[in-house]
Amino acid sequence: MSSDRLEVLCPCCETKLQVDKFTGEVIWEEKKEKPKASLADMVKNLDSQRKEQENLFKKRSQSEKERDRILQEKFKEAQKNVDKLGDIPLRDIDLD
Repeated sequence: MSSDRLEVLCPCCETKLQVDKFTGEVIWEEKKEKPKASLADMVKNLDSQRKEQENLFKKRSQSEKERDRILQEKFKEAQKNVDKLGDIPLRDIDLD
């Protein structure tokens, strides 16, 4: 029965495959176990992710402060322009 099967090792993922000689169908596969990261590697990964998140937060916080400053300047400039105009135009509702 085993003579009807070929055992093949995938060069890419190193999976062991048993293939039927006549039909070419995969009968059985055994995937190679991926090496598990050590606890120290996981801690380093978490630390680097945390630093990236902190940097991203600082960057966005700074851009938000800059945006707020620009909007405040635009608002003050608009207030100066309103004060210069002086007269408020009449609206239709004011005529009733």
